[in-house]
Amino acid sequence: MFRSALLALCLISASAYAATILGFGAEADYYAPSVSGDFDYKTTRTHFSNDDQSSYQVGLFLEHPLPFIPNVRIDFTPKTTFSGSDGIGGVNKVSFEQTDITPYYEILDNVVDLDLGISLKMFDARIDGNIDDRVNQVIPMGYVGVALTPPLSPLGVEGSVKYIGYDGDSLSDARIKVLWKAVAGLAVQAGYRYESLKISDRFDTNTNLTFKGPFVGLSYRF
Repeated sequence: MFRSALLALCLISASAYAATILGFGAEADYYAPSVSGDFDYKTTRTHFSNDDQSSYQVGLFLEHPLPFIPNVRIDFTPKTTFSGSDGIGGVNKVSFEQTDITPYYEILDNVVDLDLGISLKMFDARIDGNIDDRVNQVIPMGYVGVALTPPLSPLGVEGSVKYIGYDGDSLSDARIKVLWKAVAGLAVQAGYRYESLKISDRFDTNTNLTFKGPFVGLSYRF
């Protein structure tokens, strides 16, 4: 009887320890972004005036106990098409797609979590209008993630910022969200996302764009 109880205690302890050093998560949101500003590529000009669209965004992350090897997070925002004026009485449609691969290190892991890393944003824009063309770039960005999880509370707050700036050009991608832990690792979340893209005479592009909008979805963490 004593041996059985001791074995059960050891198994429970080992399981709890494994959960603190190995983590996996997935999330999916309905996302309602709007875009404003100018997107000029080669000879194509497009002006957006708060065009609203419906989209979604998904994310995955994996954390592990291996030293010196970073954790990894992947975020994907699928092709979302916005309509804007071409400046001569016509309309261009521009589709934006983003995939972010982010290796990061967990600096703090307690009531306050702090992650630092580098994010590689694969940015794909497709233009349909007076000309058809495509812009495809991979942009490295700094990454900071913060989470606040009060003990014994079903609520948590998380935020992240990705940013790079050089010689007047900049790209930023910021999110903040509130989570309500429902049951067995499942949580309901709602938040807001803000992106800014400023490029001057680079990649045949001149642009000053802002994407922003709310999102709501589910997340699961193990």
